[in-house]
Amino acid sequence: MKVRLPDLEHWKAQVKCQAGCPVQTDAGRYVQLIAEGRDEEAYRVARAPNPFASVCGRVCAAPCEDACRRGAIDAPIPIRALKRFVTEKYGVESVHPHAQDCLRTQPIDEGNRYPAQLLTFDWRSKDSPAQAAQRRRKVAIVGSGPAGLSAAHDLLLLGHEVTIFEAADEPGAACCASAFRNTACPAPSCTRRSRRS
Repeated sequence: MKVRLPDLEHWKAQVKCQAGCPVQTDAGRYVQLIAEGRDEEAYRVARAPNPFASVCGRVCAAPCEDACRRGAIDAPIPIRALKRFVTEKYGVESVHPHAQDCLRTQPIDEGNRYPAQLLTFDWRSKDSPAQAAQRRRKVAIVGSGPAGLSAAHDLLLLGHEVTIFEAADEPGAACCASAFRNTACPAPSCTRRSRRS
């Protein structure tokens, strides 16, 4: 008989919605915070690991909902719609666009911490500013799609100097053109062709 002791990865896999999310957003926690009426905290939990929470509240394929354990009982929780609700209330498109500013200076109080945040806010470090500057790297990122901008976001939080190289006229042009292929694009310039074409 084999006995398996569950490790941390086993327990993380039990939270199906989070395991289904490509950026491991703690959807269960922000859904719970919304239910408690703590919408701004819910927004920060949804936004902390994902600089594109506002976009994901609209166009994400919502693998978290496919994985939602509640779906086995009746219907999955509408996680994407709830993310859209809090991002419209506190995200960059809201009347409170600075709700995310605290993410640069302090860790979130609710939800799971993600690796970049833990490294950013390591208060145990006794490094002098000169030692911290030695660890600072210059990083070049090719392309300003979701992956490139997310990488730039996390690297900036870690204190690195980032330069993004983009062939198109606008950042995220290919993403915008793809997302709005069958609708009127909100930014007409996003459908421009690459400067190299």
